[in-house]
Amino acid sequence: MSAGVNRVNDKWIKASVLAGLWAGIEIIAGSFLHNLKIPFSGTFLTIIAIILVLGFFQIWPQRGIMWRAGLIAALMKSISPSAVILGPMIAIFMEGLILEISVWLLGKNLIGYIAGGAFTLIGALMQKIVRLWMMYGLDIFKIYENMYQMAVKKIGFTQTSPAPAVATLFIIYASLGALAAFAGYSIGRRARKMQKNEPISSQASHQTNSWEQQPNKTGYSTLLLIFHVLAIPFLLFLPHHTSLPISAGIITLYLIFIAWHYKHVLKRIKKFLFWIQLLIILALAWFFGDATVSSNALKLHALADGFSMVLRALLVVMGFSALSTELRAPVMQRIFYQSGLRQLYISINTAFGILPEVVEHFATPRDFLKKPFGTIAYSLQHVNGWHLQLKKKYSEMNP
Repeated sequence: MSAGVNRVNDKWIKASVLAGLWAGIEIIAGSFLHNLKIPFSGTFLTIIAIILVLGFFQIWPQRGIMWRAGLIAALMKSISPSAVILGPMIAIFMEGLILEISVWLLGKNLIGYIAGGAFTLIGALMQKIVRLWMMYGLDIFKIYENMYQMAVKKIGFTQTSPAPAVATLFIIYASLGALAAFAGYSIGRRARKMQKNEPISSQASHQTNSWEQQPNKTGYSTLLLIFHVLAIPFLLFLPHHTSLPISAGIITLYLIFIAWHYKHVLKRIKKFLFWIQLLIILALAWFFGDATVSSNALKLHALADGFSMVLRALLVVMGFSALSTELRAPVMQRIFYQSGLRQLYISINTAFGILPEVVEHFATPRDFLKKPFGTIAYSLQHVNGWHLQLKKKYSEMNP
């Protein structure tokens, strides 16, 4: 095996170590945020990811590790029990990719890290905006604009443009991302001096096949995968080209099929808070839609717009849940191995081998809340030990 191949393999090994830590700490932090119903939990998880990834990069400042780790961690998300995985998978991969590009363009220095953190958190904000657009369409932004204009008039401000408020929000996100990057830089430099040559547990390097051996509890279908890929964009644009009764009828038939064939999807829409959110959208459309005058006909038109947004939200949630289910098919996962992506396939299983030890030894959600930086720093102290043990294992497998 050539030196070039060995170098690539080593990057994938290091990336799998980072991905295992990334997934483990997301489980620890995400469990706490989910149980307490803390708002903006996605933003907090992105901040934690920035700290961890840039901290890890201080130990091994090699190009290509961050985007590789983001890709591995994103694919690990594919066996999540959650009904929706596409959004989190894309978010995780984009975090690694944005950090990688920022450091590549601005250099391996504090300026590059801070810029990377700022852009990554801004990227998380942009994903929220895109998700709102996907869920409710452009009408949701008109409602927000009308709410803003009414609020500033009540306060007595003469400036009614929402641009300053939006700019302020972006500045806040950029600042938080920059602070997270600086924290990761500081933690990583300290952890680099405290590296241990042994992992926390000797079992950490045992490769598990969690991804490969996912239980096949669902009858997967390639035809249904293709059907959902074609149906979702068609149904999203259908209301713009037909009347509401026709589009609502066709979309309802599609939703009924999903509810019948993918019964686990119903768990997501059975949540009380989900329907409260949709009722709030209807109320906002009634009071803050384009039809703000007291005409009953115009109010009914505004209510119809709100109903369209609710129907679109149901389509996105249930449609992408069904699509996510079909993407979990073992045959889709094995394509990575059979299509020449052997490095990626092995790295995913390696990351799964580290994941149980990360979750078991590092911290409970309560401990993570008390010492979040300490938990991340502690995890980073053992990356060299994991890397050495994994590298030794692969060298024995390929002498």
